[in-house]
Parts: sequence; C-alpha cells; structure tokens
Amino acid sequence: MRQNFRRGSILLAALALGFGGNVIAGPVEDGQAAYDLGDFTTAQLLWRPLAEQGLARAQNNLGVMYENAKGVPQDINEALKWYRLAAEQGYGGAQNNLGLIYALGRGVPRDPIRAYMWFSLAASSLSGDIGKTVIQSRDVIASAMTPQQIVEATGMVLRCQASNYKGCERSDDAAASDSASRVLSTPAVATTSHEVTVRDYPRESVVRHESGAVTVTYVINEMGSVTTCSVVLSSGKGRLDEAACVMVKRRWKYKPATEDGKPSSVQYISKVVFPPR
Repeated sequence: MRQNFRRGSILLAALALGFGGNVIAGPVEDGQAAYDLGDFTTAQLLWRPLAEQGLARAQNNLGVMYENAKGVPQDINEALKWYRLAAEQGYGGAQNNLGLIYALGRGVPRDPIRAYMWFSLAASSLSGDIGKTVIQSRDVIASAMTPQQIVEATGMVLRCQASNYKGCERSDDAAASDSASRVLSTPAVATTSHEVTVRDYPRESVVRHESGAVTVTYVINEMGSVTTCSVVLSSGKGRLDEAACVMVKRRWKYKPATEDGKPSSVQYISKVVFPPR
C-alpha cells in the first residue's frame, strides 16, 4: 500500500510533536518557515543555538540538514550526533531518522538490529499515519531478520526505555556477537548500478522539473531479480513513486542472498533519489 508522506515531512514537519513554550516557539517556527522556503542559512542560524541549548526538535532539525546537505556540507557523523542527542530525550522524529539511517545504510553499514530498535522506540511515541508508517518500516526490516536478531533488538528496546533512552545502542561485544550469529547467512549484493538516469524519469516529470526521494521496499528472489516493489515513503509526486518501482524491478540485479549456503529470497528497503533535471 502506498504511503502518501514525503520523507521530508517525516523528518521535519512531524517534529512539532510534543513541543510547547512561547519563549522558544518563535525561533523554531521561524526556522521552519525559512527551511520550507529554501533559506537554509537562516534556518540553521535560528536552530543551532537552540540545539546547543538542548532543544530536541532543533537538534533533530540540524541532523536533517547535515544528513541531506541543506545549507551545510553533508556529514552523516554530524547528523548522527544531533539525532542521538534528540533521541536520548525521547524525541520520536529523531528516533525514526536513526532507524532510517541504519535501515538504508546511509553513510554507515546497514544494521537491522539498530534500525529495528529505533523504529520501535519511535513508533511508541509517534501517532496517527506517521506512526503507522514507522511500524511498516520496522516490519520490513524484521522480515529480513533472524529470530535471534529480533530477540536481541527487542531486548535493546526494553533496556533503552528502562534507561530513559540513555546508552541505547549496542556495545562492541553485542555487535560482535550479532556478527558471529550471521556467519551462515550472506546478504544480497548489487551487481548493477542503482543510479537514477534521465531515462528513469517519466516524461511529464522532466517537463515539470520534478525531483524527490522515494523509499521503497522490495523482494529479491533466489535468482537475484526483484520480484515485488512498493513505496514505503513517498516523494509526494506520484509519477516519481511509480517510476522508482519500475526502475527497481527492471534494472536492479543482485548476487542472491544465501542462507546456510543456499540462495534465498530477501526483502530490503532502499531510497531512490531523483535529482533535479
């Protein structure tokens, strides 16, 4: 089922959740207005002091800017720093963003256990359609995890909540244990380029200069071909959403994943970016 939410909406617009206070509300909303108009310099100038003071919403917004190179050089480590600071305050938007980073392997190795944990924590505080979308993302990740990994991730969720969101990510020992548990399984490895080309754009999208990012989930079969694809997070432009899955099913090929040495099907989640043309 297609979800009609842009990634940007979940990263920023949803960040108004759980915030109050007239003293700070002005600069936060002024920064949001500047961001929406593409004035990223002003947005950063308004949000950074608040983020440094510990305001979770501003911290998350800075993370978005660093993740997506909006007014600052792209720096995933800096994005992770701000997301984690906000997530440690129980901020659902930042927890969701951490889940997306680990699920997509955006600048870091893919980590389904951390992704599952952060999505679960975010889902516990985000409500409505956005909360449902977060749960769907978590379930996509879970479909490719072993029972042992899900048990470990669930334990991490409980420990994180018990510690009031402090020190939630795994220790090196836990990560090493998880790595050892997956020795008999190997992931699917892309054998074709995933880069979007001009031929992947719908004609009308080229005419209208449409751009955007679409997060999709898809199944890779035992032969390394993509058999099904659906949109998890919409670009907000239906033509690009449809084109993303057309491209994924037509062009993306893989060396199949294996389980106990045998080819196996697997479900992944990835982001398809249509840059401006």
